[in-house]
Amino acid sequence: MDFLPTAEGYADTYIWQDKPLSAVKIDQLHLLQKLHASLDPRTVFASYGKQLQAVLPLYGVQLHDQELSLQWGRPKGQKLSRILSMEHGPCQLDYYVSVSLNPSESHMLDQVEPLLIQPLSNAKKHQKIAEQVLLDSLTNLGNRLWFNQALAHSIARHRRGRSALSLLILDLDNFKKLNDSKGHREGDRALTLFADIIRSSIRSTDQAFRLGGDEFVIIVEGNDEAARHIADRVLQQGAHQLFFKENQLSCSIGISSPPHKITAEQLFEQADTALYQAKTSGRNRYCIA
Repeated sequence: MDFLPTAEGYADTYIWQDKPLSAVKIDQLHLLQKLHASLDPRTVFASYGKQLQAVLPLYGVQLHDQELSLQWGRPKGQKLSRILSMEHGPCQLDYYVSVSLNPSESHMLDQVEPLLIQPLSNAKKHQKIAEQVLLDSLTNLGNRLWFNQALAHSIARHRRGRSALSLLILDLDNFKKLNDSKGHREGDRALTLFADIIRSSIRSTDQAFRLGGDEFVIIVEGNDEAARHIADRVLQQGAHQLFFKENQLSCSIGISSPPHKITAEQLFEQADTALYQAKTSGRNRYCIA
């Protein structure tokens, strides 16, 4: 996860002073209002870092626990690690400061750290609910709603010339035969195995989705060459999958790599046409629009 930008300057210079215990203060009500203003964990954590930077010699701060990793600012200077008890258990806060904190600054940090617990917990719960709405319940890949949002975003980036874009539509060959002969339980097993194959074939910059039935799609951040490499990996892994071999399952793939001016509907249509060509020309292969 990238470090978040902020409109406020970083504490590149800080004049250390031995301040009395009451000298370093922060408006706790204002801080709470800022922290509760969003249900996005990254935004909540960024607000925390920005508010602390106004009163501490702070370059950046990181949070690490079992469920989440958040970063704000710059990981430079001295590192100060502290433990914060969240609702689900302890987490580690790493502060990056230009100089060691004096007693009044440490005391202030003791007071404000607990204020982060409830807003961040609320944001994490909201994020989990939002993810459940956007995930396919069987495969844990993105669902159609998430795909539509992600494709619109990728096309917008592509039009601005910031990235190449390809779309793969994938379909299991002989899936209906398996469902009809062995039932939906075996059909679901085939779908989850296929989702695992797709997941292990793509890169971190690519996104995979299940639209329904045995129809899957991959948004590739790359040109048709990158798309071919992914298609080859999917086909190779499918060919070595024992369950697929036993049930004569394979995969057909349609690929589209668009020019700059194209709509989501046109891109999907091109890849779908290529998929049809792969099906009619013998299956277990890919075709490019």
